[in-house]
Amino acid sequence: MRRFVVLAATAALAFAGCGGDDQESTPAATEAPTEAPTQAASGSATKLAVAADPGGAKKFTESELTTTAGQVEINFSNQSQLPHAVEIEGNGVEETTETVTGQDAPPLTVDLKPGTYEFYCPVGDHRAAGMEGTLTVK
Repeated sequence: MRRFVVLAATAALAFAGCGGDDQESTPAATEAPTEAPTQAASGSATKLAVAADPGGAKKFTESELTTTAGQVEINFSNQSQLPHAVEIEGNGVEETTETVTGQDAPPLTVDLKPGTYEFYCPVGDHRAAGMEGTLTVK
């Protein structure tokens, strides 16, 4: 037990000694995170959430979506037991998420210009059954 106390005290002193070094470098560490998010934010994509009906109907939870022009990250969620995907089409763009069942698809990043796009499920007859909508990009 005495050995444990000595080891604990030694460890506490070692960490306390390291703490002095951290305090000296704190200004540099504080400046770096402040600058990094600003740079990342200027080049980051706008996120757009799209979800399939969780009850299994061949429809999306929304049929009208709006986003801003530029890089858009499509986050598609399909919690139903039917396979679904999202395809974005229009203005020279035709991009599709991975088809998933009961899970979220990996994000898909697309460059969208202002205008109107269609989004739909490209799996089987899902689009014909009404699994489609309009995406307005401003």
